[in-house]
Amino acid sequence: MLRYLFKLREEEILKAYETFPEGFEIVENKPSGEYVIAVYTEEELKSFPFHLMGKEEVVYRDWREYYKPVVISDKTVVIPPWKVANSELADKTVLIINPGKAFGTGLHESTQLTLLLMEEEDLRGKSVLDIGCGSGILSIFAAKKGAKRVLAIDIDPLAVEETLENAKLNKVAKVVKAKKGEPKDIDGTYDLVVANLELPIFEKVFKDITPKIGEIAIFSGIYRLGELIDFLQLLEQRKLKPTKIVEKNGWYALRVVKNL
Repeated sequence: MLRYLFKLREEEILKAYETFPEGFEIVENKPSGEYVIAVYTEEELKSFPFHLMGKEEVVYRDWREYYKPVVISDKTVVIPPWKVANSELADKTVLIINPGKAFGTGLHESTQLTLLLMEEEDLRGKSVLDIGCGSGILSIFAAKKGAKRVLAIDIDPLAVEETLENAKLNKVAKVVKAKKGEPKDIDGTYDLVVANLELPIFEKVFKDITPKIGEIAIFSGIYRLGELIDFLQLLEQRKLKPTKIVEKNGWYALRVVKNL
């Protein structure tokens, strides 16, 4: 088996998920924001969009050995299905997410920031709309925090499938419903709307997201100060007011309310 080492800039990590959908090992996350990742394959890679640091032959090891629980905070942790929840996790919200081809395993800063903001909300008895659900991690968290109704939507049918599978793993399938669609396809309002997208997508669909916000929205996927300024202008145009902004490694997430 071949092991390739690549160096990435932090803004390229999303591209790595797309380039290597079967998974990769994060070897190092440098303070500068650069990542070093390892890709394992039986076949030689012909092309790749990242800086190659090295290539070597290694003895086969199950890639699952490299996957560690992702600690979001002292309240929330993400584990894969083959990790058994133990007594150390008894006081945490445990999210069981199968690392697949849909985005959202908890590794990315935008997902972590969204979860941190959701931790602060009282979701008991609330309705939640998760736009661009990916693996369903945000929907599952909402259900485990007491939401009575969660709708997860994504334009990728694979994401819908994985959300439903992960909801079953977490025993919240009765609460979390998922379907292929865009914000314009959804009727009514929701107590909480969450969307972890990219700025160009926000700019395209924000007019359809705004009418779905009943009380609060949490938006993430905004990268660096320039995008944050553009996004704040987008909020102002739609008469939405940010009440909290959090940042990690250049990524931003915002809690937003209607500016009545």
